[in-house]
Amino acid sequence: MNILDVLDKNLVKVPLLHTDKKGIITELVEVVAKAKGYSTQQFDDILEAVFDRESLGSTAIGNGIAIPHAKTEVMDHVCLVVGISRFPVDFDSPDGQKSRIFFLVLAPPQEASAHVELLASIARSCTSQVFRRMLEQSRDSEEVVRLFME
Repeated sequence: MNILDVLDKNLVKVPLLHTDKKGIITELVEVVAKAKGYSTQQFDDILEAVFDRESLGSTAIGNGIAIPHAKTEVMDHVCLVVGISRFPVDFDSPDGQKSRIFFLVLAPPQEASAHVELLASIARSCTSQVFRRMLEQSRDSEEVVRLFME
């Protein structure tokens, strides 16, 4: 599984409005909950799963990128939400850099291998500094999708 398998412009938010880790995660979960028509309980369940995973260790991977993720029964399939922040956010990155590019990966427990494949695809896609800068400068969701398709 790679990014293009799950990339959906309705699940991309540019710019993210929050400037802290908890706010960014909540905002990313709001995007998927609204797009998929989830109930308040489903939203809360997803949010709890993501915060539980984040409590085990930061999901920032460095170079301004964070990939909060979780497996939850709420999801039917692997889902990706992309968010770009205009402001660097402290996500406890191993390289000490603040993050501006966020990928929320959600999956049902039975799709663990697809979940891991998607995490690896994100890491590979974002190795180029030029590509990361272009993502950071994206004006809207369509531009983000176009960058990944090129």
